[in-house]
Amino acid sequence: MKVALVHYRAGLMDGVSLEMEKWKKVLKRMGHEVDIVAGNNKEGVDVVVTSIGFENPKYRLINKNAFERLEDFDINGLLNIIFEESDKVYNDIVHVLKKYDVIIPNNIWSLGAFLPSAIALFRFAKEHSEKLFIGHHHDFWWEREYFLNYTDEKIKELLEMYCPPLGDNIKHVVINSLARNALYLKKNVESTIVPNVMDFNEPLFTNEDVNLKIRDAYNISENSIVLLQATRITERKAIELAIELVNQMSKLSKKYVGKKLYNGKIFNGEIALAFSGMCESENYKYKLLDLAFKYGIRTIDLYPNVENKIWTFWDLYSVADAITYPSILEGWGNQLLEAIIVKKPIVLFEYKVFESDIKMSGLKYISLGNSYFKKDGLVNVDEGIEIKAAEKLFEILFDKESYEKTVNENFEIGKKFYSLESLQKIIQGILNDKV
Repeated sequence: MKVALVHYRAGLMDGVSLEMEKWKKVLKRMGHEVDIVAGNNKEGVDVVVTSIGFENPKYRLINKNAFERLEDFDINGLLNIIFEESDKVYNDIVHVLKKYDVIIPNNIWSLGAFLPSAIALFRFAKEHSEKLFIGHHHDFWWEREYFLNYTDEKIKELLEMYCPPLGDNIKHVVINSLARNALYLKKNVESTIVPNVMDFNEPLFTNEDVNLKIRDAYNISENSIVLLQATRITERKAIELAIELVNQMSKLSKKYVGKKLYNGKIFNGEIALAFSGMCESENYKYKLLDLAFKYGIRTIDLYPNVENKIWTFWDLYSVADAITYPSILEGWGNQLLEAIIVKKPIVLFEYKVFESDIKMSGLKYISLGNSYFKKDGLVNVDEGIEIKAAEKLFEILFDKESYEKTVNENFEIGKKFYSLESLQKIIQGILNDKV
């Protein structure tokens, strides 16, 4: 069959783009012809339809008036523009999508980030009952404060109708059980859970040469500990908890100086926190840097190396002795899987989806707890939890046997539950059970 994976944008490092690449790989392995159709002209995008995504000139105008402030026209004027634009999007996609047997919109039918695209795709689905549509819902509009701030009830009605829509030839896929339950309560519709996955058969994308080159480039000693925060820099990632963790480790570090790390290096007492993801909030980043400065913690921004194509995002995992993953909100968690596949210990906050869908797998991790409070706009957990996490991480980092046992067991658990093979079984079940 011919399959189209459709999204506002693709070929980037965001979670949806990454999952689409994995779906494409699995579907091609199954013998299907697969294209990624998106609104941006980027490597990894097979077919560009500019009007469906963030490149559309009307994108900002519509969203500003729909979800921020209705100021450029009244609600009827806004609705007219939304439907006029949906006609244009429809005219663009009708010729592009007609050759595909299966069409998989990613987030277009759930997030509501550009209503004209959701409306146009549903119109196309209604007019092509012979095609199978699989709405892959990574995020829902009712989970995001921005989209709950609709400026008029008529906008809410559009969200309710089209995000997601219902149809005899439409199936629904979600990424966790919380989303499945919410969708059923809201729409009385069943959905299939498809967790994030990774290719556990690929060679490790970390190596010691890259580790040494990164350390040399940033004057990081081979004898120091580097914790890697591999997420984007944005508030919900709660990166301040990683800084608090390093602060507690720094207080305890003196008794470990001169001792042998898991890798045979003799610890010199230095601990650095490295960032490898893109920054989405400069204001938040400055708050983090201020906090790190207050504690005297060294932070290193490795992301410019990705932008300048010196190293890839994946290469940067090579420098890590452990991974920090303190997110308080995740739909699933790509960076968690990445930490597992590169065989690094993980320090994480037990966010809701982790507790409901992942914890039961038996993964070994160091916990930052499962409840938090905010102070001065930053996320905090009980100091006792931070101290305990710091102590446990030190225990692993200075015990080679424990380190290797932890990361290898996690790798096997990941391979069992979150591999491309497990994704293939789920997709096969969806395609075999055609509407």
